[in-house]
Amino acid sequence: MDFKNILEFFWPAIHDAESAKKAADQGFLAAILYVFLALTPILSGEVAKIFDVLVVALCGYFSKRLWRTAAIGGLVMMGPELVFALPGGVSFRLASAAILTLMFVNAIRGTFLYHRYAQAKPAPPTVEVLPPEPPPTRETENPPQA
Repeated sequence: MDFKNILEFFWPAIHDAESAKKAADQGFLAAILYVFLALTPILSGEVAKIFDVLVVALCGYFSKRLWRTAAIGGLVMMGPELVFALPGGVSFRLASAAILTLMFVNAIRGTFLYHRYAQAKPAPPTVEVLPPEPPPTRETENPPQA
């Protein structure tokens, strides 16, 4: 895999409304990954984790629908995950928390920039002004016949 493709995934270039939507979709993908990674605590019945997973899932769903507050909420929910993973050193938990946090940052970028690009007024169409046609004369109406 090319390094440019990896970089494009982790920090997508946003230059129009369509690319902003794709960046906002990363919040939804992050929520799906978070639910998958949290299956073990959910199945063990940890009530606090179930609440966290539900909130992150809703944030991911609504960030896909381009809600700015949902993308921010997803980042706020992922912040403690990243902080609590730091003391453990380099581990899978730290790497996954960092990647999911970065994906919610991209969702924030996408949702905010989408609304900026969607509200931008398109350039007015150019109108070509032609000179008026000369009025018809008798010669142009009835050309002489040979």
